[in-house]
Amino acid sequence: MFARSLVIVVLLAATASAEKSEKPAVPAEPPADKPKKKSPDAELLELTADPLLGKADRISGEEVRGMVAFTFDDGPNPSTTPAVIDALVKYNVPATFFIVTRKIVGKQGEAAREILKRQLESGFLVGSHSVTHSKLSGASPAKLAAEIDESVKTLAKTAERPIGMFRAPFGAIDGRGRAWLKKRGLTEAFWSIDTRDWQAKDAAHLRKKIFKMIVTQHGGVVLMHDVKAITAEIVGNVLDDLEAENCRRLDVQSDPIVPVSIHYFLRDKRKLRDIPDDVKKTTEAYRLALPARCAARPQPIIVPELLKPIVWE
Repeated sequence: MFARSLVIVVLLAATASAEKSEKPAVPAEPPADKPKKKSPDAELLELTADPLLGKADRISGEEVRGMVAFTFDDGPNPSTTPAVIDALVKYNVPATFFIVTRKIVGKQGEAAREILKRQLESGFLVGSHSVTHSKLSGASPAKLAAEIDESVKTLAKTAERPIGMFRAPFGAIDGRGRAWLKKRGLTEAFWSIDTRDWQAKDAAHLRKKIFKMIVTQHGGVVLMHDVKAITAEIVGNVLDDLEAENCRRLDVQSDPIVPVSIHYFLRDKRKLRDIPDDVKKTTEAYRLALPARCAARPQPIIVPELLKPIVWE
């Protein structure tokens, strides 16, 4: 009897010890979800997600008077664009450059990429001007993708920032193209002062013509081409003429035509978009510096001669 009881006790003890030594089963973790691959459209929208410049109404250049925004198309060109940048920096004038992106790719684009880097470091804005400068009115979806989407991809990655503006080559774009821009959140940037510098032959005439257009139209968005030698030659003179005119206006206590960033021409359903603080500071700095710059200019300030009637090209 004693032996039987001992066997039972031993068996019970062994069972209890086995139960204690058994670890509770840990449920297997479900396999980690693989990151979802972004759609091509989602990737593109990230590259156009510029909250300051994107998704605005079409810029016409007629949104505001008394301000002028300088824009330059078709570059960068290592032979001419640096002189344009130099002039803008000298006169403390903002500008926007619309880039043809085939010029900034590959080994042949090394110099152009350095110019683009300088433009950005100097505080200038950049927008897309297509890949190959092809006319987009009547373009098929395939062509719009090749010229607009691919240009934005290249420019955004090279500039290391989103691209919010697009200017169609020749200004030629139809309803389908505009819908394409809107879907991608790109602001279409047109102009109100067409200098036609691309066909000019006489530098003095071009200089006088551009200045007169700015004054008689009370500012606007100026279209020039930084790839043209004649433009690189006269742009500094145009900026000097504008400064001289503003000095004359200051002397007679009238409002200047202030060179500004294209931000001032952005509208959302015709309502002025908020101007970034740093852009406001740049504009105010021009106004504040104007009296001292005027005082340093040769006297007297003679501008009206430039406003005499001219023969248009």
